[in-house]
Amino acid sequence: MTALPKATETQLTGNVLSAYNVCLELEEIAEDKTEKERIQARVLGYLIIHAPNAVSELLRVIHSCNNEPDKLFKLGECFINYFIRPFKKFKGRTPASSSRPSRPSFDKSTKKNLLDKITEAPKDHKEAKRQALIRDGFRCVATGMYDSKALQVPELAEERKANLINTECAHIVPQSTYFNVSTDSDKRDYSASVLAVLQRFGYDVQNLNGEKVHSLFNDMTMDRNVHDAFDRLDLWLEAIQTQDCYVTKTTPSFSFELLKKKITFASAPNLPAPSPELLALHAACAKVAHLSGAGAYIDELDEDTDDLPV
Repeated sequence: MTALPKATETQLTGNVLSAYNVCLELEEIAEDKTEKERIQARVLGYLIIHAPNAVSELLRVIHSCNNEPDKLFKLGECFINYFIRPFKKFKGRTPASSSRPSRPSFDKSTKKNLLDKITEAPKDHKEAKRQALIRDGFRCVATGMYDSKALQVPELAEERKANLINTECAHIVPQSTYFNVSTDSDKRDYSASVLAVLQRFGYDVQNLNGEKVHSLFNDMTMDRNVHDAFDRLDLWLEAIQTQDCYVTKTTPSFSFELLKKKITFASAPNLPAPSPELLALHAACAKVAHLSGAGAYIDELDEDTDDLPV
């Protein structure tokens, strides 16, 4: 957890600086309170610094609290629960996918034939994984290592002697647990709250509702360990000036020597690259979670809940 930088250390001006000063004052008030309040204050401040877009809406809700600490602390908690928590997987949870490679479903097809057959967005996780594999060249986007299914693609024959791995389909924004595909009313209410927060950051939430969460603009092919770090917000991608090109960033708790420093996503007419807007949201979430201490705070809460008797 890192204290908010002084206003003079930022490049904020005008109404943005005014809202940030509110957060600095709140952080000072929180010094006499618990760690929870300090985290809540820092979440608001770091959101102002790192929010990818639609900062005006964030400023509006901060100013709407009229400098009342209790309201501001609750607002910080709201962003923890409905922005950071949905992006972050509990660090102790076992990934759902099996590490054992499944039987390839495209044994006799080349990549070109597969590309030609794709005419619509995937509607489930299995199809999303298949299409993402094709778009990403049967490789983990973050390490460049080939998936075991590359053995079935003739044009990749020269790579068959390389070390192969079992990749997973990583969603930038989480799937059904958080979005409106559940009949459970509480989960639907939670989904609506999460989508409302994403909308505050200027994202068209209809692009994520229901089965649309499996669209390729929300998917990447990743090694299991890399995927886990991405979901835990220990890894994120920051855009550079070149289109669909990103640099990898990690927290000190994640070290992976095979991680590439730069990633360039491929695309095709029916295989769009991952959404820059969604990657920016994930990156903002990861940075705010790490700097504010909210990530560790969520882990502690989840561990306490996990230890409760059933």
